[in-house]
Amino acid sequence: MRLSLRCGRTKAGDPKGSSLSHHLLTPAAFAHVCEPLLGRRVGYVRPEGNVGDRLIEVAMVQLFAEYGIHWRLVSPAEPRAGEGLDVLAFGGGGNMGGRYPGNHALRTQALATGVPVVILPQSFTGHEDRPFAQVFVRERGSLALRPDGILAPDLALGLAMAEPRRPDRDLGLYLRRDQERGGRKPLFVRDPVRLCHDPFDYLAFAARHRRIVTDRLHFAVAGLHAGREVTLVANDYHKNRSMHETWLAGLGCRFAATPAEALGRRAA
Repeated sequence: MRLSLRCGRTKAGDPKGSSLSHHLLTPAAFAHVCEPLLGRRVGYVRPEGNVGDRLIEVAMVQLFAEYGIHWRLVSPAEPRAGEGLDVLAFGGGGNMGGRYPGNHALRTQALATGVPVVILPQSFTGHEDRPFAQVFVRERGSLALRPDGILAPDLALGLAMAEPRRPDRDLGLYLRRDQERGGRKPLFVRDPVRLCHDPFDYLAFAARHRRIVTDRLHFAVAGLHAGREVTLVANDYHKNRSMHETWLAGLGCRFAATPAEALGRRAA
């Protein structure tokens, strides 16, 4: 099912008659993130990112609809971007700190509007001690970098989706080819964000595999939504390991320090 990113208010529980269901976490797990936004005029600031980040965004649209939150998409660099808004919500992901300059600059622009800025559940790659109104942190490892952060699940864990198709492939080994890759990779391994055009392709592609080994966090999440056997491999900072320890182990995900360890464990 395709969902459009749109502003507005949707009645809690819509769409009525939908075949979508919550496979991992229900909306109640996100009450402390969503309820403070009720009754407020919310501007959503979309971070730079890939199809995994857009998967977070789709889940956010659903969760905001469940809670009846008024919102609209905002570009904080535009003149009078904060006009008529009570709060800016900066999208979830894994880019807090200075490692990703484009997103750091977006947050600078958001703060410059003078509208209070809420950070939706994020991982920190480094310290960013700026005066955000509230910061939600999606795994415990990042609390060391933002001690006043409030722990909340990655929004993608609250996605509602239809029952997936039956798998037609066995093992899918898919690994990063960017700055977060951790160590050497087997030859000829593909990066799933380069194979999918949008988050719905991402979900469908993960569902094609009976088993998945990946260091792409949200490809692992997509596999868990489909009920597949998933092993998440470490990336080059704490994010994947901490997400596994904080949430994913309890949702049936395995963890390995390297792809070789993941594959060897299966062979054993």
